[in-house]
Amino acid sequence: MGEAIRMRDKGVQFKQLQPGQQIQVDLKNTVPKFCQNKIGQLTEMGVKEHTCGCELFIPAVKVYTLSALLSPTGQELTAQQPVLVCKQCGELLK
Repeated sequence: MGEAIRMRDKGVQFKQLQPGQQIQVDLKNTVPKFCQNKIGQLTEMGVKEHTCGCELFIPAVKVYTLSALLSPTGQELTAQQPVLVCKQCGELLK
């Protein structure tokens, strides 16, 4: 995000997406994301810590409840946030 701000400050123009418009990205120019969660594994020598390293993530939804006292409508509200969970260790993608 900071790079985009620096580029905008230098005068680089960014296209605005129209509703429903999709971005075409060549995956050859991307870097894969791996789970960075530290996992402890029990061995004969003790506990060995290593990074999970899994590259598969499952979409999930975090659910939040807003108290009626804080809600602008005066009624309890429920909000959702999409997240990705590591398929191997179950940690949220950071």
